[in-house]
Amino acid sequence: MNFNLYLDDRTANELDQTARTLGETRSGLIRKALREWLDKKTRGSPGWPSLILEWSGDPQTPPFESYRGEWPPPREDPFS
Repeated sequence: MNFNLYLDDRTANELDQTARTLGETRSGLIRKALREWLDKKTRGSPGWPSLILEWSGDPQTPPFESYRGEWPPPREDPFS
């Protein structure tokens, strides 16, 4: 969906500068900001940013569970 958005000069300049710094397009940056705002409003504040919710992990990092064999077994009484 396309639509027009009118910004004041200060906001437009800051958007352009931030987009260049992050290597994003203005549209991409606005889309991400809007998605995060909507996530907070629909899922309750503070809510998790969509970047966190959509993260599927680093494929080069072994699963946490793969280290379980290296741990000592639990004690019968953990408070002893």
